[in-house]
Amino acid sequence: MGVNTQDWGEKMSLAGKVALITGGTGALGRAVTAAFVQAGARAAVTYIVDREVPECKECLGARADAPIFLKADVTAEAGVQELVKTIVGRLGRIDILLHLVGGYVGDLPVAGLPEAMWDHMLNLNLKSAFLCCKHVVPVMQRQGEGRIVTVSSRAAIRVFPGISAYAAAKAGLIAFTETLAGEVLKDNITVNTILPSVIDTPANRQAMPGAEYSAWVKPEEIARVLLFLCSEASRQISGAAIPVYGRA
Repeated sequence: MGVNTQDWGEKMSLAGKVALITGGTGALGRAVTAAFVQAGARAAVTYIVDREVPECKECLGARADAPIFLKADVTAEAGVQELVKTIVGRLGRIDILLHLVGGYVGDLPVAGLPEAMWDHMLNLNLKSAFLCCKHVVPVMQRQGEGRIVTVSSRAAIRVFPGISAYAAAKAGLIAFTETLAGEVLKDNITVNTILPSVIDTPANRQAMPGAEYSAWVKPEEIARVLLFLCSEASRQISGAAIPVYGRA
């Protein structure tokens, strides 16, 4: 039996879908926001750093005004509650949650790791995902469907010295994903996480000037994986931790 390319295209389309993209103005976020807008999604994009908004709009070109940009601290429950309320009020629903917010700190052995840094890594990489899912899931349950994708890391399963807080947070995100996926299976909501290796961003190039950049996974390549996981074509995949390593 041949593949119906028209049917496949329809399954990959996000036309009319409302996507909440947290951290959608960063180096990875800009590529993801652009890909989802191009696929037809109505995007609500969160940010913290003001200067990133015009940078994101520049990447969108003629569609610069397509997303709505909302400043939000997704590590604070009150902020997340207000964010979700605002999006539902303005766009009517939330079909997709792409949680891209996260951060990395390394080269800190456990014996020299400040408690505040431990808390910061867990809040930024894990608590933020919990809060966003906690308040978006009821919206999706009322709708009877939804797609949730978070961003873990290869470091969650392939650790090395000096990254205890980051690795613990990202490993926790895998367990959280599996747990939530089981809880919402009956609601036609899928929950998955991806595990990128080093992402080819300006900040990572600056931090590792001698690295082989061509082996790193590109933000645009990650965006394509996320598009698939948020489309109808992936409706049978839930609770997965998916490697996106490039050739690194």
